[in-house]
Amino acid sequence: MNVFDRSINIDALFKLSQISHSTQVHLKNVYSSLALSMIVAAAGSYVHVVTRLFEGGVLSLLGSVGLMFWLAMTPHNPETEKKRLAILAGFAFLTGVGLGPTLDFVIAINPSIIVTAFLGTSVIFVCFTLS
Repeated sequence: MNVFDRSINIDALFKLSQISHSTQVHLKNVYSSLALSMIVAAAGSYVHVVTRLFEGGVLSLLGSVGLMFWLAMTPHNPETEKKRLAILAGFAFLTGVGLGPTLDFVIAINPSIIVTAFLGTSVIFVCFTLS
């Protein structure tokens, strides 16, 4: 049987009834926090590249590592959920600021590399999510 001769059921991709409700809620929370982190990291990169308000360097590296350890040491329970989300956002922002010098270098070579990398990563992420 040829792999390209199979029919693909598109409706099965969006049918979530076989997944338990608690798993659906967990997946929603994971993807929401991932989306929030990506947006905040992009904002951190924007702050470095466009406004030069924060310069990426050793201070942003130390800050992001410190926030990562703080997040790891904060217990996961409903009372600390918002605190952990704020720590994650701070980590993502400082990581984005830390990417600023790399983005400056890439922009100097060819700015279309950033768009290509973003689109390629998005396509791969969507494909893995759907699979």
